[in-house]
Amino acid sequence: MTSHKQSQLTNEILNGNLVKLMFKLSTPGILGMLLIALNTFLDALFAGRLIGETALAAISLALPLTFIVIGCGMSVGVGSASILSRAIGSGDTKTQSRIFGTLIIISVIISSFITIFGYSFSDELISFMGGEGEVAAYGSEYFKTYLLGSVFLVVAVSSSQLIKAEGRIALASLFAGIYVVLNNILNPLFVSVFNLGIKGIAWATVISGVVYCFVNCTYFISGKSLISVNPKQITLAVDLLPTILSVGTSVMLMQVIGIVQQIVFFKSIAYYGTDSDIAFAGATISLYSLVITPLYGFVQALNPVIGMNYGARDYKRIKDAYLIFGIGGTIFLILIWLPLQLDPKIFLSWLIPNFAFTYNDLLNFRLVVFFLPFASFISCSIALFQSIGNGKMAGFITLLRQLVLFLPIFLILPIFFGVNGIYYGFPFVDTLAFVIISLLTWIEFKKNHSSKPC
Repeated sequence: MTSHKQSQLTNEILNGNLVKLMFKLSTPGILGMLLIALNTFLDALFAGRLIGETALAAISLALPLTFIVIGCGMSVGVGSASILSRAIGSGDTKTQSRIFGTLIIISVIISSFITIFGYSFSDELISFMGGEGEVAAYGSEYFKTYLLGSVFLVVAVSSSQLIKAEGRIALASLFAGIYVVLNNILNPLFVSVFNLGIKGIAWATVISGVVYCFVNCTYFISGKSLISVNPKQITLAVDLLPTILSVGTSVMLMQVIGIVQQIVFFKSIAYYGTDSDIAFAGATISLYSLVITPLYGFVQALNPVIGMNYGARDYKRIKDAYLIFGIGGTIFLILIWLPLQLDPKIFLSWLIPNFAFTYNDLLNFRLVVFFLPFASFISCSIALFQSIGNGKMAGFITLLRQLVLFLPIFLILPIFFGVNGIYYGFPFVDTLAFVIISLLTWIEFKKNHSSKPC
């Protein structure tokens, strides 16, 4: 892409029609997120079909640990992207030229620490996740191999966020698509042809991650990016670290607390329910995770729009973008929400085909997804605070919704209502979170910001 076309895209983000911009940026963002979600699913599918149930169980145990690795990449990337988009909007070329080198150095430092720590304590970490016997051995073997490529994966994921910060979400999704396709070509090759077993699944991810990292870095080094990059002058901009780490911490919190949520949720189900309840809960959470994935495409599209316009001090356009993307995401989620409410049994049967669903089961699923359409504005609010560099507020919202409100309600209600009480907690938490987050967002918009003069 030439610099002229890049300037066109920047101008479109700063001045173009916001509805058209939403469709232009969010469509590739949604496809990219679905690809990444599909990649995780296919890893598990190959493990189960080509190796066996033990391998599937082992990868399932290791997945939350791999999410932390990816979460570190997202943290560095989103924090850096927040700075870059605002620098593009304000025309701050000095900051733009320093952000890539800073991102690379932070990514390498963090991923190196993760690799050393994770490799040294992989057995203990897998055991902590609940692994025993052969499953634990397989899980540790997979995780150790996966960690050998963590440096490349963290750099790839973080640098992808910079590409998106320029508004080039379609290109970032294309590069992610290369990673996913290559990974799923190598999976059966390494497992069935080279007989590498569960290590083959991990090696496929490692090699694909190296290619993903190379493609992303080549984009910047080759001069295709908006920002000027000299590979011989990669330096750490210490003054940018506080903002990167502040915004990035809010992203990491979402990953870590998400794991805590799942642990609490499934331990509560196991304590108050039966094996059938656990199977139903697993299907419910898996299906919810799948249907919420496209929303992150809208959020990714909103980030550069808010960031660039905040840098340009066009606060009215930020408000308009927030509302348009929030409404667009809500309409999109309603289209998904309606069939889930009308006949959830059809969709749950994809995951547990022979399950005897009760009235309570279907009611509980409907409760989990009841406030799904409102998730659009909650996610847009988090994106708003991340994009303007207010990492503390983004982190507060994450803690409020996923920990402060979640844990007490999900620990107390089951005492009185059993397994059903766990599901009653979902709409209660979502309602409280939506009201509080809406108030915080309204306060941010009510601040005395004057719009950019025409």
